Amino acid sequence: MKWIKKFFVGLKIQKNKDQKYEKSKKSIEEIKSIHILANSYENLAKAEQCVATHWPGITISGMYYHESKEDSKGFSIQNFSLFGKPDEALQDFIDRHADILMVTTTTFDPFMHLVVQRKPADYKIGFRSEIGGELLDLMLEKDGNNLSPNIENLLKYLKKII
Repeated sequence: MKWIKKFFVGLKIQKNKDQKYEKSKKSIEEIKSIHILANSYENLAKAEQCVATHWPGITISGMYYHESKEDSKGFSIQNFSLFGKPDEALQDFIDRHADILMVTTTTFDPFMHLVVQRKPADYKIGFRSEIGGELLDLMLEKDGNNLSPNIENLLKYLKKII
């Protein structure tokens, strides 16, 4: 059944591939919310802590992808219908507008790809990857495996750009 869901999610990705969304570019003072999409609970926790430390007073919301759904902050293949439609909880996260969407992974499976593609955000930022070029507005080469310094650099460059 997993391959059927991947197939239909892949079709949705291809269908939306050429759609360009008009984005309003906000200044640094107007940024009020950051949504984080991670590939594990540990990476989500590190990213939330790093953002809270370097950007106090901002609203942080996040989800992570896992093969099996473990808690309310996680999503998995189980959150998609047979035809690749996200369930209500995941669709709620996708529909909520974010000033910044931060993606902490460099490998996108079709389910994460669809979430990033459909998520409305003024800025989508993350780390350099093959697929990231078509999804993200700002990418930074990951330096080493430690996530926290990489997120700090990503936020530092974002603040300089906007």
